[in-house]
Amino acid sequence: MLKLLIVEDELLIAEDLRMQLTKLGYHVVGMAVSYMEAIELIMEDLPDLVLLDINIKGDKDGIELGHFLHHEVEIPFIYLTSHSDSKTLARAKETQPDAYLLKPYKKEGLYTAIEIALSNAVKRNRHEALESLNKKEPEGEELILKDCLFVKKDHSFIKVKLSEIKYLNSEGNYMTIFVDRENKYLIRSTIKNMLEYIPNDVFFQTHKSYLVNLNFLEQIGPMSVTVSGQEVPLAKNKKEQLLSRMRTLK
Repeated sequence: MLKLLIVEDELLIAEDLRMQLTKLGYHVVGMAVSYMEAIELIMEDLPDLVLLDINIKGDKDGIELGHFLHHEVEIPFIYLTSHSDSKTLARAKETQPDAYLLKPYKKEGLYTAIEIALSNAVKRNRHEALESLNKKEPEGEELILKDCLFVKKDHSFIKVKLSEIKYLNSEGNYMTIFVDRENKYLIRSTIKNMLEYIPNDVFFQTHKSYLVNLNFLEQIGPMSVTVSGQEVPLAKNKKEQLLSRMRTLK
């Protein structure tokens, strides 16, 4: 059964939508009201599709979540919103949503949008799979030394000091290394493999998909940490471990 996630801060609307989706034969894996709550559910359940309101709780709105869905995890999503002004629409278009439905929407329109979005996602995945078969997979994308990585880029290897890495995000067999806003590197590796090489007294796994450099840790929240101004998910079972590593004053 296809898994759907609802991101909507009006609980009555979210519950009504959940009931409609259930009647249509979909499985709703969760309902989130904010960006970080949605990130947590996405990382835990990896839904097939996200139904996303633009106006949600917190500092980050639904369009910023749409950017994450498109660029970071490549999960299809549909905006369900009452916002139709040109400025909002222009921002939303930049995230390349699979559909944009204005409230109030009809059940038939909702079903059609979901099925088209899922169908297009399957076609994209099939196309990417065929492309990958026609390309030789790169070998040895990184060389790992004691205090640095040499990351393969084009036909060269670029030195990346471990001390300069802010955090790492793993998606499947690939990992993105974040050094700063301008410099990030995609390598073929997993969290498990990376943990064998990087110093565990400096890097901490906050989530099954994230490693952070504790030297750049700025804030520990209920469900996230802030690393050099960037929010990173913090799993519930990791919070106590992290706090035990830090000196805390109450």
